[in-house]
Amino acid sequence: MYEIVMPQLSDSMDEGKLIAWKVNVGQEVKSGDVIAEVESDKAIMEVETFKDGIVKELLVKEGEEAKIGSVIARIETDEKSSKEEVKRSQEVKKEKVKQEETQEIQAKPKLDIAPKKEKSVKKQSNVTVKNISPKARAKAAQYGIELQTLTQHTGKTQLHAKDVEEYMQGHYFTPKAQQLLKTYKLQTSLFSLDHKIDATEVQEYIDRHEIPLPHAISSLQKAIINNVTLSAQKPVFHMYEHGDATLLEQNRQYSITAWLIKIFATVMMRHETFRSRLYEESIAVYPNASIAVAVADAKELYMPVVKNANTLSIKEIDAVLKSFKSKLQTKSFRSQDMQGSTFGLSNLGMLGVERFDAMINKEDSAIMAVGGINEKEISLTLTADHRLINGYEAALFMGDVKKELQNAFNFKD
Repeated sequence: MYEIVMPQLSDSMDEGKLIAWKVNVGQEVKSGDVIAEVESDKAIMEVETFKDGIVKELLVKEGEEAKIGSVIARIETDEKSSKEEVKRSQEVKKEKVKQEETQEIQAKPKLDIAPKKEKSVKKQSNVTVKNISPKARAKAAQYGIELQTLTQHTGKTQLHAKDVEEYMQGHYFTPKAQQLLKTYKLQTSLFSLDHKIDATEVQEYIDRHEIPLPHAISSLQKAIINNVTLSAQKPVFHMYEHGDATLLEQNRQYSITAWLIKIFATVMMRHETFRSRLYEESIAVYPNASIAVAVADAKELYMPVVKNANTLSIKEIDAVLKSFKSKLQTKSFRSQDMQGSTFGLSNLGMLGVERFDAMINKEDSAIMAVGGINEKEISLTLTADHRLINGYEAALFMGDVKKELQNAFNFKD
């Protein structure tokens, strides 16, 4: 079975998007046939098969993304029937490799300092011209590296520009200098490759040119970016109010956030639009009030959900919030912790923030931004999805919240 993987089409590429399949399962293909189109950095390139056979599986759907090196298709080959044909194909490819290597060596002068002689490495007979990316060939020519030397050094059957960079770094940079190059994502071409370069020289270059330190975007940060981007596209409106904070301040055995969750859940049970989600063809109204709560530290933001908050006592709500705090400290939130909400709460009042607007979380209908307490009144800012909630409904909701803040019955254990 011959496996075709997602190729690396650029140095910055971590994933590739499958634009279109050019073959179907069960179709016969020949070496060199284009089987798919893949997109990277807004450029679309063709993916070929290097073996004859029958398409057995297409593992990635059109429009989906896949990690570099992951298998995207499998082709069943018949080694016996195609043995002679493959042999002839390999001989032709070898001849092409020799011709292109000769042309590149003649076209580009070599560096004054030649790379160190490599230890004996078995030649990779299956490395062909098509296995070397255009960027890798260009870089090799730029540095005056013979392709055969490069393929023997790496021992890989597919070569990319990254492999050329690693080869050059190994010859001209000390280990510590290589680490700095990797950390700051610097190319070897920025330096004069006529001597051994140490970490001090690389650091001097970084300082002299004020190179910023890049930080990779984590999967969580990507999710937050995606969530915020989607939230920004919603048609929303804001409603600004103040609520009586007397009972909140008199019942500090539990946090203000815990009391507000209890009150918001009670009011949500009277206003079904605040327990709703908008889908493409329908509006789903949920039977209980589940509220997402903003939980964050200096670097990361989470929106875990207090599920069915209307059925919980204040003691149970407080326990859920304490579990969120523990999970934040240990970074042990699970995906199911973030699911099921229709309303959100973000409280920055404890940080001295008087008032702010919050962005609606995912598919929720609304979110309440809670500010500080001033002269016995707490600042409340409602952000609502206008597709689900109109101004009249929002005004009724806010009015009921203000009433419940003054209802002493709500503040019993």
